[in-house]
Amino acid sequence: MYQYFITVVPTKLNTYLISADTHQFSVTERERVINHAAGSHGVSGIFVKYDTSSLMVTVSEQHMPLWQFLVRLCGIIGGIFSTTGKLNLHVYLFLRVSQLWL
Repeated sequence: MYQYFITVVPTKLNTYLISADTHQFSVTERERVINHAAGSHGVSGIFVKYDTSSLMVTVSEQHMPLWQFLVRLCGIIGGIFSTTGKLNLHVYLFLRVSQLWL
Protein backbone atom coordinates (compact mmCIF):
# COMPACT_ATOMS: atom_id res chain seq x y z
CA MET A 1 0.00 0.00 0.00
CA TYR A 2 1.39 3.37 -0.99
CA GLN A 3 0.16 6.59 0.60
CA TYR A 4 1.06 10.09 -0.55
CA PHE A 5 0.22 13.15 1.55
CA ILE A 6 0.24 16.42 -0.39
CA THR A 7 0.00 19.74 1.47
CA VAL A 8 -0.49 23.05 -0.32
CA VAL A 9 0.17 26.39 1.42
CA PRO A 10 -0.74 29.67 -0.31
CA THR A 11 2.22 32.05 -0.29
CA LYS A 12 2.60 35.74 -1.07
CA LEU A 13 6.13 36.65 -2.21
CA ASN A 14 7.36 40.26 -1.99
CA THR A 15 10.91 40.91 -3.19
CA TYR A 16 12.79 43.90 -4.51
CA LEU A 17 11.94 42.99 -8.10
CA ILE A 18 8.64 41.09 -8.03
CA SER A 19 5.46 40.55 -6.07
CA ALA A 20 3.70 37.25 -6.71
CA ASP A 21 1.00 35.01 -5.31
CA THR A 22 2.28 31.43 -5.34
CA HIS A 23 1.85 28.12 -3.54
CA GLN A 24 4.29 25.94 -1.60
CA PHE A 25 3.92 22.19 -1.91
CA SER A 26 5.16 19.44 0.37
CA VAL A 27 4.85 15.71 -0.29
CA THR A 28 5.27 12.88 2.19
CA GLU A 29 5.16 9.27 1.13
CA ARG A 30 4.56 6.13 3.15
CA GLU A 31 4.80 2.52 2.08
CA ARG A 32 3.42 -0.48 3.94
CA VAL A 33 3.56 -4.10 2.92
CA ILE A 34 0.22 -5.91 3.14
CA ASN A 35 0.65 -9.48 4.38
CA HIS A 36 -2.51 -11.13 5.68
CA ALA A 37 -0.58 -14.18 6.94
CA ALA A 38 1.55 -11.96 9.21
CA GLY A 39 -1.43 -9.97 10.52
CA SER A 40 -0.90 -6.85 8.41
CA HIS A 41 -4.31 -6.10 6.93
CA GLY A 42 -5.43 -3.40 4.56
CA VAL A 43 -6.43 -2.71 0.99
CA SER A 44 -3.73 -2.77 -1.64
CA GLY A 45 -3.52 0.38 -3.71
CA ILE A 46 -2.15 3.87 -4.16
CA PHE A 47 -3.81 6.54 -2.04
CA VAL A 48 -3.31 10.30 -2.38
CA LYS A 49 -4.47 12.60 0.43
CA TYR A 50 -4.62 16.28 -0.53
CA ASP A 51 -4.69 19.03 2.10
CA THR A 52 -4.85 22.81 1.65
CA SER A 53 -3.82 25.14 4.42
CA SER A 54 -6.18 27.91 5.49
CA LEU A 55 -3.26 30.11 6.56
CA MET A 56 -1.25 32.21 4.09
CA VAL A 57 2.52 32.63 4.38
CA THR A 58 3.97 36.01 3.45
CA VAL A 59 7.66 36.17 2.49
CA SER A 60 9.15 39.68 2.34
CA GLU A 61 12.66 40.67 1.37
CA GLN A 62 14.16 43.49 3.41
CA HIS A 63 17.60 45.03 3.06
CA MET A 64 19.77 46.22 5.92
CA PRO A 65 21.08 49.80 5.66
CA LEU A 66 24.83 50.11 5.05
CA TRP A 67 25.50 51.91 8.34
CA GLN A 68 23.80 49.11 10.31
CA PHE A 69 25.88 46.51 8.47
CA LEU A 70 29.08 48.43 9.30
CA VAL A 71 28.12 48.72 12.99
CA ARG A 72 27.49 44.98 13.20
CA LEU A 73 30.75 44.26 11.39
CA CYS A 74 32.66 46.45 13.87
CA GLY A 75 30.99 44.59 16.74
CA ILE A 76 32.09 41.24 15.32
CA ILE A 77 35.66 42.43 14.77
CA GLY A 78 35.78 43.93 18.29
CA GLY A 79 34.48 40.67 19.78
CA ILE A 80 37.13 38.65 17.95
CA PHE A 81 39.87 41.08 19.10
CA SER A 82 38.65 40.97 22.72
CA THR A 83 38.36 37.16 22.79
CA THR A 84 41.81 36.75 21.25
CA GLY A 85 43.28 39.12 23.85
CA LYS A 86 41.70 37.18 26.72
CA LEU A 87 42.91 33.88 25.28
CA ASN A 88 46.43 35.31 24.87
CA LEU A 89 46.41 36.50 28.50
CA HIS A 90 45.31 33.10 29.82
CA VAL A 91 47.93 31.25 27.77
CA TYR A 92 50.62 33.69 28.98
CA LEU A 93 49.59 33.26 32.63
CA PHE A 94 49.46 29.47 32.27
CA LEU A 95 52.96 29.38 30.78
CA ARG A 96 54.25 31.78 33.42
CA VAL A 97 52.81 29.67 36.28
CA SER A 98 54.09 26.44 34.74
CA GLN A 99 57.61 27.92 34.57
CA LEU A 100 57.45 28.80 38.29
CA TRP A 101 56.66 25.20 39.18
CA LEU A 102 59.66 23.85 37.29
